[in-house]
Amino acid sequence: MRSMLIAMAAAILAAGSGIACAEESPGVYAGVKTWVNDWTHEVPGFAGITSDSAVLFGPAIEARFGEEFFAEASYLVSISDYTFPDFQSTNFDRRDLEVTAGYMIVPGFGFVAGYKDTELKDRADGIRDRVYGPVLGVIAIAHPDASVSFFAKVNYLLTRFKEELPGSVFEEGSPGWIVELGIKFEFTEKAFGTFGYKYEWNRGNNSDVTDAFSGLTLGVMFGF
Repeated sequence: MRSMLIAMAAAILAAGSGIACAEESPGVYAGVKTWVNDWTHEVPGFAGITSDSAVLFGPAIEARFGEEFFAEASYLVSISDYTFPDFQSTNFDRRDLEVTAGYMIVPGFGFVAGYKDTELKDRADGIRDRVYGPVLGVIAIAHPDASVSFFAKVNYLLTRFKEELPGSVFEEGSPGWIVELGIKFEFTEKAFGTFGYKYEWNRGNNSDVTDAFSGLTLGVMFGF
């Protein structure tokens, strides 16, 4: 799945650099985003487990400065928990902060850098898992017409994992990837919506524990 998504994103990235792109309107946009996703947790030597879908929802803001520079930020929190069917007493809530800034080096293709901070908390025993650190990536945008565009984002996570247990703390490097593919609809010059699919994956350097989150995204933004 991960390799297939990256291949799809690479195809859109290549297409984005070759398709004429409409100008993005400068300004500040605010709105909301949601991500309906499930969580697959894999520990070496054990079968992986997958949660029921959880819903993340929260505010988002974007700023565009001319045709080249842009910045984005979002803060999503879970409005439904991750629940594993075989472990009914295990419910996790989540908060997710992402901040990025980017530069379009040519129309339709650019680089981004930012910071990510995700925290998962087990409601039963209070254990907190946190993945945090810098993000580097690329973005491509292809406009088949003035009101519709396709986008692909591929980000590499230079992140660390930290788990806080009663009386102890475990920490290790935990790099990974985020791949997001989607479509954007321009309703007016100052309003747009997005719909897409997002896949997030990371693995601990020492433990080899892997976590993957995947599902549909939706957003609505308004300019001012």
